[in-house]
Amino acid sequence: MAPQTRKRPRGTARSRERLIVRRARPEDRDAILSMSEQIWGGGDYLPLIWDRWLEDPEGILLTACLDGRPVGMSKISVLAPGEIWLEGLRLHPDLQGKGLSSQINQVTFGEAMKLEPRTVRYSTATVNTASRHLGEKSGFWQIARTRWMWGEARTRGALKGRVATPSEFDQVQAFIRNSECYERTGGLLAIGWKFRALTRRRLRRLVSSGNVLVHPPRGPITAVAIYDVGPIDNDVCLGFADGPDEEIAILARDVRRVAGRLGHKDASAMVPEGRIADIVYGSGFDAIHPFHAVVYELGARGARTGDEPIDSALLRTVRSNEDAAADLLTDLLAEHAPGKLARENVRDFVMRNLLPDTERQIATTVQRLADQMPTFPIRGVFRAIVEHLALTHGLAGDAMVVGEKDLEFRHRGKRLATLAIGSHAVRLALGPGFGPCFPADLKLDVRKTAFPERTRDPETGKYAALTLWLSEEGQIPAARKAIDIIMRCAAKSR
Repeated sequence: MAPQTRKRPRGTARSRERLIVRRARPEDRDAILSMSEQIWGGGDYLPLIWDRWLEDPEGILLTACLDGRPVGMSKISVLAPGEIWLEGLRLHPDLQGKGLSSQINQVTFGEAMKLEPRTVRYSTATVNTASRHLGEKSGFWQIARTRWMWGEARTRGALKGRVATPSEFDQVQAFIRNSECYERTGGLLAIGWKFRALTRRRLRRLVSSGNVLVHPPRGPITAVAIYDVGPIDNDVCLGFADGPDEEIAILARDVRRVAGRLGHKDASAMVPEGRIADIVYGSGFDAIHPFHAVVYELGARGARTGDEPIDSALLRTVRSNEDAAADLLTDLLAEHAPGKLARENVRDFVMRNLLPDTERQIATTVQRLADQMPTFPIRGVFRAIVEHLALTHGLAGDAMVVGEKDLEFRHRGKRLATLAIGSHAVRLALGPGFGPCFPADLKLDVRKTAFPERTRDPETGKYAALTLWLSEEGQIPAARKAIDIIMRCAAKSR
């Protein structure tokens, strides 16, 4: 993203068609199912599930009405206490693009929050850009990418693996928790398009029900597959598979045998993209072209960034490791590109199209202000400080606010540094806002320093702000030292 400029934001107004989103009623059925006939080429599953959703005592089924006519819906399901699943978002095809789906979503989230969830998730096809954008805009983050496949049931032959026994539960659980599949699906078990947390309690039920297959037939477990019956059309679905390639294929074929024994014509699979999906597809889950799915969860997992948004933290990380990232992407593309390409051409493509190219952005920003700088040494000081803030600490893009004669760097919504051009020096103002971090006896080889007395902490004697004046390139290391001090303080502050 380009640096911001100090322009007054202009208000915008957007007209919205008013919907009434309420609890679904039995009399909504005909209108909703008639609408569903126009979705997915008439292959919508709503006719199979509407009545069960309406009678669900724990979940919430919502109908959206426009002028009293049902035109949309959504479903909130409770998979376990605190585990909320969103599904069934529908809007009449004639009303797409009017912002109505967003209104349905807003009410749905509000109703879901009343259930005091620990987690809220949903899944959608990768090609469903509207649903993905709606979720991402509402704070959902992608936690898994999977492939949904179908295969013909096998009616002959014995299982090549075996059913795990309850006495092997601990061994099965340990295998799963350390597996690639568990990591790639975010610890979830996919049955159809519904992803449940693979908790100890849920896994124990699956083992007790005979839904966990292992390999080899005897001895220590080296591969595991889990299947269950889908909640919509009662299909047998393979939702977990891991182990060596050949053993995954064996267990995947066993799941097709299970489907045949239960009288099904086919079986489905929903497994993570990559190696596992490729093996399952090659084992006979290739009856139709696979659908690719993504799973979203409200809020980012594992974020430990204080009050800094995770996207900001990751952008800073990319910028501060841009050279290493560029080299890795260059090597990857050069290795897989058709034909031999000049490495420097590939790297140029990466910087133009895939990475922010912070160095180019810095050069453009500095050049705008360079003409106002009186001497060449001051230009060098200015550029070096900008590079340290932007490249070492990743404060670039939207973190840079360009003024007429100054450049401001913001971090976690607060002003961290301001560079101002003077007639004889560059003034670097650091803080306040990130707590006391500059000791009063801090010695820096610069033209002049100042500690704003109002930022002094009476307990530690440290200051939360510091201003430096710099006029020679030999003073750059001192400026970098001061910047590093406040960045360490910012990382610790909450």
